[in-house]
Amino acid sequence: MSRSEQAAVLQDWMVEQRRHLHQHPEVGLDLPDTHAHIDDVLRSCGLTPERHDQSGLTVALAGTDPDGSTTVLRADMDALPITERSGVDFESTRPGAMHACGHDLHMATLLGAARAFADQPPRHDVVLAFQPGEESDRGALKVLEHENLQLGKATAFAIHVHATQPAHSVHFTHDVFMAYGDWFQVDFSGPGGHAATPEDAGNPVEAAARFVLAARTLTEELARDEHVVASVTESLIGNAVNVIAASGRLRGTIRTLSAGQRDRLIGGLTEAASAAATESGVTATFELTEGYPAVRNDAAYVDRMLARFGEVLGPDQLTPMERPSMVIEDFAYFLQKWPGAMVYLGANVPGHRSFNHSDDVVYDEAVMATGATMLLEAGDGF
Repeated sequence: MSRSEQAAVLQDWMVEQRRHLHQHPEVGLDLPDTHAHIDDVLRSCGLTPERHDQSGLTVALAGTDPDGSTTVLRADMDALPITERSGVDFESTRPGAMHACGHDLHMATLLGAARAFADQPPRHDVVLAFQPGEESDRGALKVLEHENLQLGKATAFAIHVHATQPAHSVHFTHDVFMAYGDWFQVDFSGPGGHAATPEDAGNPVEAAARFVLAARTLTEELARDEHVVASVTESLIGNAVNVIAASGRLRGTIRTLSAGQRDRLIGGLTEAASAAATESGVTATFELTEGYPAVRNDAAYVDRMLARFGEVLGPDQLTPMERPSMVIEDFAYFLQKWPGAMVYLGANVPGHRSFNHSDDVVYDEAVMATGATMLLEAGDGF
């Protein structure tokens, strides 16, 4: 049986797995129910996973024709702290948690690959990795400590569903696939005062407004050379209509495609915070929290991947991306360790426009057969 035939046979089973996981989401690294479910399913397939609570599960499969290398196939496990309003009849049963990024599809698809490999072993050695804490906890670093992942020669491959791209379409790059991502915080401090006498008080609200505008101007200037993003996403300033607050805080994220642009953006934002504070009669402190490195695909691996996927899926399903995604992903740490690639798998449901992370996002479950085919082909080796 071909790998695509195996995947097609398993489609309904993968849907059952996905819907169970979707109804029982867990956030972060501590995913006891998700760990237990994945463990049970892998063992029911006759496999013996290496399990570490809060750092995922891995399972090693011996190839029928080993060549001294191993393919690592990864799926992320964690949900987002979102209350779902998608309207599907298998909505999350846990208020404040939702698989809004598609990690439930990733897990179900990799479970499908596990079941297929249990029935028909891979050509070369494979390790399946189920990883918690992708969204903000660097879970990749923890799962990479597993004994099963202490490898020499290896490659790594992963799929990420995309809610707004056509179902079954595959989107790729030959280099940077997803951006560097960092988080910033700006604290403004001043004397504060009565709203009726602004001349006697610095104003953190004005400083924040100046900073937001300066950040927009800065990103527009830098983007002439290479796309960058600086988004202010949180403002905590003031709590009374007749008081000028003595302090305030902004938080946000930056996304860049190269180390040089990252340095320029951070430097520019630091200067913008200082200038905004001076003009508004307050002081500013700019702090950066280092986030994830860029997801960088290996060009030679991608060429081999495209050749095989073109044969199995058809070349019309393969679409080069015009520019890298500004989303971030800690699969970057896998690709720092081994060559490989991540691709987007389109999963749009016609009539729905919400992107990943939206509380009303929906995904076409039929794409799991396509995803499982890709995982199985990657496991057999390009």
